[in-house]
Amino acid sequence: MLFEEVIGQEFLKKELIKGLSSGRIAHSQLFLSPEGSGGLSLAIAYARMIIEKGNMLEGTSLKLSELKHPDLHFIFPVAINKDIKSKPISSMFIESWREFVHKNPYGNLFDWYLKIGVENKQGKIGNDEVEDLVKKMSLKSYEGGWKVAIIWMAEKLNLTATNKLLKLIEEPPKKTLFIFVCETTGLMAETLLSRCQTSKLSRLSKNEIERFLVGKGIEKNIAFSAASSGFGNLRLALKSIGESENNKEFEEWFLKWVRTAFKVRKNKEEVLELINWSKMISKTGREVQKSFLSFSMNVFRSALLKNYEINSLVSFEPKTDMNFESFSKYVNGNNIEDIFFEIEEAQKGIQSNGNANMIFMDLSLKLTRLIQKQ
Repeated sequence: MLFEEVIGQEFLKKELIKGLSSGRIAHSQLFLSPEGSGGLSLAIAYARMIIEKGNMLEGTSLKLSELKHPDLHFIFPVAINKDIKSKPISSMFIESWREFVHKNPYGNLFDWYLKIGVENKQGKIGNDEVEDLVKKMSLKSYEGGWKVAIIWMAEKLNLTATNKLLKLIEEPPKKTLFIFVCETTGLMAETLLSRCQTSKLSRLSKNEIERFLVGKGIEKNIAFSAASSGFGNLRLALKSIGESENNKEFEEWFLKWVRTAFKVRKNKEEVLELINWSKMISKTGREVQKSFLSFSMNVFRSALLKNYEINSLVSFEPKTDMNFESFSKYVNGNNIEDIFFEIEEAQKGIQSNGNANMIFMDLSLKLTRLIQKQ
């Protein structure tokens, strides 16, 4: 990934280049990057510039392009799978990681878990991982320049690993850079955040996403629709181009959910159906649950736009027998903020390993009230 290939983020790129030119490079940097905004791509491009600076050795650029340079290290959440049965660390998954980054640089954690076959498990960045990184960063640079470690989805660092990493970044070896990439800082230790120079990536504009898609050979009308549905998230825009079977299943879950929520107001016994629905969802993997909640938020957002006749921005098109126009009349300015808030709280609960059945049951009961709030 080259710097100029990173989509958008022009102000931040200028600031990073300015710091590199002046020699003022903070040893611990954090890219706060909303899903689909390109934090990983920017981190890789930035690391490449730093390692290449003043280094004219033959093959350096090729190694960096292939993510095989010995002075560039990657840390990311992992878990056991059918091939790796115990003490998993990032180096055990490095070939899968290179494939993932090259094919899906704007992918999220769920995409990564699917790639390595751990979608029903909770990955983490643990103590063994950091011990391995400490050894690597303590070694002499292979080419005599900078060594860079990119920690992707840094919110998955557990407390033990964080404390061990703190000792390294408080007194870093000469010419070492740690780049933390995360979607949220809510689950990260304040002691780590306080030691990082934080850069916030903005959500991509619709025009930026559209230009990127057209540049990839996507027809302009399809690119426009995908960019509108992405809401600043390139991953969602790419995903919307080839609607997956997952989304059809999500729509069926959503339809069952809201229909039952409506019925509860007239028939309290329908609560039993919500309980059964919550149990069904809770049996899926946590990443699937989080993806369903994101899908649901998109449906509610589209319904609001439909209700206020802003049809050009509506990105949801039903694939089931859902009467979307009728449903949209129940999503309005009086309830949309509360609906979004409750879905976001549910996402946080799932992310924090809360009881999925209780989380979805609580959300469902609140929905019965909010969906009919006029």
